[in-house]
Amino acid sequence: MSQKEIIINEPDKTEINVCCTTCPRECIMTVHLKKGILDSVEGEGCKRGKKFAQKEITTPERTLTSTVMVECRDKAYLLPVKTAAPIPKKDMALAMNVIRKTRLIGPCLMGDVVIPNICGTEVDVVACRSIKEENHAC
Repeated sequence: MSQKEIIINEPDKTEINVCCTTCPRECIMTVHLKKGILDSVEGEGCKRGKKFAQKEITTPERTLTSTVMVECRDKAYLLPVKTAAPIPKKDMALAMNVIRKTRLIGPCLMGDVVIPNICGTEVDVVACRSIKEENHAC
């Protein structure tokens, strides 16, 4: 099942199934909307579920992971990177375009900011691994 699935779509009422990802239980919740406004949430298995469902319906966010090319001396490596926090789902494609065009020169350490404030989201893209000149795999 997809992250969100609309199961009833009437002019006044809509029910949307949302699969929660905040804990290992992965509860499937039903979000009830009346005239496009959140009315209630059913099926949450923990206290974080309702908050997740509300956010998923109004402003969904995701952590973005990718790779960036790093040139170190005469070799090139792919550096795994991720956003330091979730970013709005609507900004994902634009953020990927920025990441895809990014090239680094020289060594970098895990946790270094590779792209600050990606797409104006106030979230940095950070290195998930160190790449050093003498030993790129450490």
